[in-house]
Amino acid sequence: MKKSILCTFMLALGFLWILPVRSAMADCHEQKPDVSVDGGASFGLFSISCHSSRSDPLPGQSLNSGVTKAIVKVLQGADKTCGTRIELRYRIDCLRIYYEKVAANLPDSGDYLPIKKAMLEAAEKLDAIVTKYEDESAPVIRPRESHKPAAKRLPRVRPVKEAFAEAAAVEAAMVVEETELIIIRSGGDPARRTRHYTEVAAAVEQNLVILRSS
Repeated sequence: MKKSILCTFMLALGFLWILPVRSAMADCHEQKPDVSVDGGASFGLFSISCHSSRSDPLPGQSLNSGVTKAIVKVLQGADKTCGTRIELRYRIDCLRIYYEKVAANLPDSGDYLPIKKAMLEAAEKLDAIVTKYEDESAPVIRPRESHKPAAKRLPRVRPVKEAFAEAAAVEAAMVVEETELIIIRSGGDPARRTRHYTEVAAAVEQNLVILRSS
């Protein structure tokens, strides 16, 4: 049974994506999914697409080491894609995309629901920060996953105004810290969630590196 659940989840992660929120939706171009096999923390687990369907397969509702590791790998992928290789003012929206990605691939019930809710809430707050400080005169970017030459590009990433980049990053860091705490607290009840939730929370905490100015 566990093997069947994990297989279903990996299929979902390979072929399911969600539309970027609000203004990020406009430039999302449909692409055929290409699953990474290099073992890196790339979007091979959660391939980019421009639609989601109610008939798409969803992962199992029970705790599973493979599912937890897949979530962690995507969050680690954010560190590689949204870090110092792009300007600070683009990093908040880049991180938002990854949080949307995690939430889109988790079920609406079961042991992973608190993580899904935390990711959705964080993505909405990051989107609000970008919207508040958005620099509509600056170009959007579409970096490649982990900046690998042959990797797929993200949906368009919006910048905040350069003068407000550091202030926006501070606000975004508060969102990430809050999300980490929510996940840790959710993992204590029932206790069987603790190990899985702690691993995800640690990956979220590591995302704070993205929001540093250097």
